[in-house]
Amino acid sequence: MNSTFDIAEHTNRSVFLTGKAGTGKTTFLNEFVQKTSKKHIVVAPTGIAAINAGGVTIHSMFGLPLRTFIPTTERIDENLAMNIPDLMRHFRYRKEKIKLLREVEIIIIDEVSMLRADVLDMMDFSLRHIRRNRQKFGGVQMLFIGDLYQLPPVVRDENFLKQYYDSPFFFDSFALKDFPLITIELTEVYRQKDEKFLEILNHIRDGNPDDIDFDELNKRYIPNFEPADEAYVYLTSHNRMADEINQKKLRELPGKIFQYEAEIRGDFKETQHPNDEILELKIGTQIMFIRNDSSGEKKYYNGKLAEIIDLDDDEIHVKIENGDENYKLKKEIWEQKTYSLDSKKNIIEDVVGSFEQYPIRLAWAVTIHKSQGLTFDRLMIDAGKSFASGQVYVALSRCRTLEGIVLKSKITPEIVFSDHRVENFQSETNANEKLDEILESEKYDYSIRKVLRKTDCVWMKKSLEDWYSSAVQSKSLDQSKLKKLYLSLKAEVENLNQIFEKFEHFLLQKTQKFVSKSGDWNTIEKKSKGAVNFFFKNVNEKIFDPLKDFYSETKGVKGLKLFNEDFRTFLDDLKDYLQDLKYVKLLEISLFDRENEVKISASVDKIPSHVVTFQLFEDGKTISEIAKERGLVKETIIGHLAKFAEAGLLDISRIIDSKKIKIFEKEFKKNHNFERLGDWKEVLPPDFEYSEIRLLISHFGK
Repeated sequence: MNSTFDIAEHTNRSVFLTGKAGTGKTTFLNEFVQKTSKKHIVVAPTGIAAINAGGVTIHSMFGLPLRTFIPTTERIDENLAMNIPDLMRHFRYRKEKIKLLREVEIIIIDEVSMLRADVLDMMDFSLRHIRRNRQKFGGVQMLFIGDLYQLPPVVRDENFLKQYYDSPFFFDSFALKDFPLITIELTEVYRQKDEKFLEILNHIRDGNPDDIDFDELNKRYIPNFEPADEAYVYLTSHNRMADEINQKKLRELPGKIFQYEAEIRGDFKETQHPNDEILELKIGTQIMFIRNDSSGEKKYYNGKLAEIIDLDDDEIHVKIENGDENYKLKKEIWEQKTYSLDSKKNIIEDVVGSFEQYPIRLAWAVTIHKSQGLTFDRLMIDAGKSFASGQVYVALSRCRTLEGIVLKSKITPEIVFSDHRVENFQSETNANEKLDEILESEKYDYSIRKVLRKTDCVWMKKSLEDWYSSAVQSKSLDQSKLKKLYLSLKAEVENLNQIFEKFEHFLLQKTQKFVSKSGDWNTIEKKSKGAVNFFFKNVNEKIFDPLKDFYSETKGVKGLKLFNEDFRTFLDDLKDYLQDLKYVKLLEISLFDRENEVKISASVDKIPSHVVTFQLFEDGKTISEIAKERGLVKETIIGHLAKFAEAGLLDISRIIDSKKIKIFEKEFKKNHNFERLGDWKEVLPPDFEYSEIRLLISHFGK
């Protein structure tokens, strides 16, 4: 996997990482996120896939509507889909998200087999628009991860989509046409070791019925099989079938049903719950784990079976398959995340919600969809006509061995078929044999283009025109002084644009010569250093400083509030440009001369987010009003206010009823040493909300 990591890390080449079931795609994702120095975000097509990948959904990250998208400016029946003008109206992002999307260097999309082509096109439009960059995906590197031979995209109106797209798969998006995407296929299977079973799986995956040993496979056909001592999981095609089997088996067990409710904190959408909100269990229940053991003890893994041997209202004890000891279950926490930038413009993960529950589910039956990524020792499979494309392969490949499978219906040639569009795409883009060559030829070009991206000042021309258009409409400004400043800045910006274009041409030409062994890297490095320091000095002194001085005169002037908000955005963009120049590197060499360093943040420093919230609260606004105005969830606003409650500066009686405050104070004086909000919830009346408890703890613990 080292070559794959180097391609993703040291070039700007976009990659589709694929491989058969059990080849380590998820392992690569987790290791890449840990090791990369690139600013990255992880997204996925569905809520559950996003939670499992440790990221967010594509739709929430990019504010995309759920409707089908058609990449045309022609009128479209809005009941069926939307066109480009319809889509562009959805790209009115908050300033924080715009900055984030401009900073990101690589976007990782997990479970890409389920990503529709039109959704990827919407991402492309969003990134190009926000990053002010006409390149595909706004110049962002893309890392697609998944197996196209497994679960396909869900399409509501395939006939309509067919009129515009060759297939619903992500690779048939318009964004990837004439796009230098390469496919890297992981080939070593870690799940199965039986060569005969692997051969059967590979032929089913490829959709070659003539090559499949059906006689060997159907030796596992035992229609009346009923498990005796060993635990089997019944793999079904639909949720309803799995639920019916699980509930029937649970009811058949003697004894009392115990219920275990998940603890949900903050913002965690119901559609993204990784497990049942209420688990119903009895002694004797067959369960499987749906997480790897996070404690480090490695007692269980995702898909490992166990049996409930003892339980009460507070504890669950299980016997893990192939183990002898009584194991007391621990709850696991799944987190709902968002991304943001810290003060140094690093992308950080913010946890906005969590779901705490035992990491198990009933496991007499499970759907193929929920089995993706799991590994079993014994399975019962009914691969009937209800199995969709790719499901036969997914189902069989969940099991470690052929001997561990019992077929309730025969596998026949009719239900094994391939999608040649997938096969053709992967064969045309496969680059397994060229990775070293690509890395050597592209790592220099990647570093150079990063320098060009950071020095590119072409965007300033449009921003200056927009600023002036807004300014000339104001009656509160000295129009003569304004015009003089504008003409001066316009001349400087146009001059800088011309210099950048010459620098860009020079650098790309010299890099091409160097890669072809006929150029000198020292010349490239020297020119890059000169350019970075030239643009910093000139943008700072001739554009940023004059605008900053003008802003100091308009700030606070009556009638200029909206103008100054836009003005500040322009100044913030210039400030970000200057900050980027201070940290840009060519390979590992810093290009900025620290002798040129000046303070560039004066008079446009941002007020910390929690302070803005508190100011609005002090102005008399409610939590809901503040959340709506700031585009944040209520839990985030409460988190901001908790900091002031802790300092004794918050009047909590404006938020929480006085009776509740007295009840909590009485409990607080009992010196409960609770570490979890859930423990407080248990000793307080049921009408106390988690957000209220959090504020009260901060207030009384000040």
